Amino acid sequence: MIFIEASKIISIFKALNDSGLEYVLMRNINDELPACLKAGKDIDLLIRKKDYGSFKSFFREHGYKRIRHPSSKDTFLYGVDRFEFQYQRASGIIFDLNFQLAVRSLDDGQWIPLHQSVQEAAWENRRLHRSNEQFSYWTLGHADEFVTLVARAVFDKRRFEHGYVQRLKTLLSKVDKSDVEQKLKKVFFAYTPYLLRSMEKGDFENIINGHLSFRDY
Repeated sequence: MIFIEASKIISIFKALNDSGLEYVLMRNINDELPACLKAGKDIDLLIRKKDYGSFKSFFREHGYKRIRHPSSKDTFLYGVDRFEFQYQRASGIIFDLNFQLAVRSLDDGQWIPLHQSVQEAAWENRRLHRSNEQFSYWTLGHADEFVTLVARAVFDKRRFEHGYVQRLKTLLSKVDKSDVEQKLKKVFFAYTPYLLRSMEKGDFENIINGHLSFRDY
């Protein structure tokens, strides 16, 4: 198994932070960044569409080239911008630029956006996370990260992987439960209380089937 050199990850994020460009790292499951990122696995950034030209120039100036996004031919609904390109450097680092927080629908797997309030909160609550003196990045607020990870597990992955479970358990101890519940209701509606109770009990295995079979909307 080949991993990207931590020094290269640290270097590009320092340059990104110093550039003044605003971004949100969407997830860092299992603390892969900076030292445990597998070659070929992309780094997902949320950016504003109006800033795309500046990001394109930034990556070009730092030796990255555009490559076709593997999901570019998927179906995108309700205003989700098509995934056109990723940015890759010879070192193997790949950045995936996203304009919205989106998940796959449960029917035919089309990409759909999370509720507008969730999109806005991602920028309003973003926070600077420092792993150490050398490495830092802008990421989602704890409650917003919690909501997006649950949505990704349910809609995209259709399972709660170990890294997701561990991160969600950590976040549960940091978030305001009422705030999280209100945010989750924008995604899971009346199923939200059942979902939260399952997570609080550590019963992640039955969430997916429970959501699929839930009828009390």
